[in-house]
Amino acid sequence: MPVKHWSFAGLLLTYWCNARCADCYVCSSPEAGGDMSVADALAFWEQLQSASPHGCRIHIGGGEPFGRWETLIQLARRAAAAGLGPLEAVETNVFWAVDERIVRERLAALDAAGMGRLTISADPYHQQYVPIARARLAARVAEEVLGTGRVRVRWRDWLAEGFDTGALDANERAKVFGGYLARGRDRLTGRAAAELAGLTQLKPARAFVDSPCREPLLRSRHVHVDGAGIVCPGTCAGIVLGRAGRAESVGEIWSRLWRRFADADSAGGGETAEGGVLSALVSGGPTALLEMARAAGYDARPEGYAGQCHLCWDVRRWLFGQGLFPGELAPAGVYEP
Repeated sequence: MPVKHWSFAGLLLTYWCNARCADCYVCSSPEAGGDMSVADALAFWEQLQSASPHGCRIHIGGGEPFGRWETLIQLARRAAAAGLGPLEAVETNVFWAVDERIVRERLAALDAAGMGRLTISADPYHQQYVPIARARLAARVAEEVLGTGRVRVRWRDWLAEGFDTGALDANERAKVFGGYLARGRDRLTGRAAAELAGLTQLKPARAFVDSPCREPLLRSRHVHVDGAGIVCPGTCAGIVLGRAGRAESVGEIWSRLWRRFADADSAGGGETAEGGVLSALVSGGPTALLEMARAAGYDARPEGYAGQCHLCWDVRRWLFGQGLFPGELAPAGVYEP
């Protein structure tokens, strides 16, 4: 099967976030919008469930979904009432965990609405904006309310050993970020490509030849859907697989992709006659996209790239800035870190 069914999906409730973390691959910020309505979220949820013969596990993220608390809790309750399947997880940086009472109240409400797990973001990037004391409070109370097996912290070692990085000056913070990057946990795309890639070893583009991206783009079972209905691969924000809405459902998007790449496979070689960003990445990876961009005027960075994801994002950002491939490169905020 050229395109696997999507059995794990995140609804991006908003691109808004109280923070502007250096590692954010969707480039969320206090100025971002892109809110998803409850009605649209329910429609996407139902379509995701119907599109896969195995069903689809749904998590809610952003941006920061707790910044849209009323939408979040209404969605969880209405999805449960409609029998759409359990809400697997909600992701948060817990900026809202200002006291124990509010943490208990909100987690109890989500628990009653069927939330399976709370995922807390904790790392030096988030702690530039969210006091680590809030993350520790939220983790402790969540384990009491939900049980330890239903609380995930990314990352627990940082939660134990970490500190607030917002008080550091820029040079001190860069040293902490650079040291943390060495743990290999970060995807250098989005804002991370813009702000963190220079803190690690760079390599010339030719180092990433023969690295096609068929697996993360077509073979992964994970996608995200935002408020505009943009369906993108779970690890590759800014690449549009399709736009769910009146013109096309999630299931129709999957079927169209399946036909497109099934035809390419049957023709041999895995390439398609359609061209474009997705085809280039599937057939040849970021260096194939680089060659396509060079023909349009892109110059490779002489200092090099931190990895193939950094190369891919930098090329895509340039293509977006040139107004090329608007149907495949969106939303704008992902390319404006």
